[in-house]
Amino acid sequence: MSSAAGYPGAMADRGREAVLAVITTVVLVVRLLATIALVLLAIGWAVASVRGSLLNEFLWPAVITAAVLLISTYLYSFLRVRHPRRNGWIP
Repeated sequence: MSSAAGYPGAMADRGREAVLAVITTVVLVVRLLATIALVLLAIGWAVASVRGSLLNEFLWPAVITAAVLLISTYLYSFLRVRHPRRNGWIP
């Protein structure tokens, strides 16, 4: 019998931690993809604005991607503060 299974609800806690780990991983992947997309879209917007107008086809996708990046950063911070890992390295 492991030390985690020494009290009632230990399996529920482990299951909850597993679900939170999966959610945190998804949020982290979204952050990574949003960062890459924002850099590319910002460069595209800058190039297109020099060649034409500031209100070009890259503006709104860049703004939406920046919003997604901000929201995912907040969610990641919220998950890390509210539900810290009790074992292992905390990224």
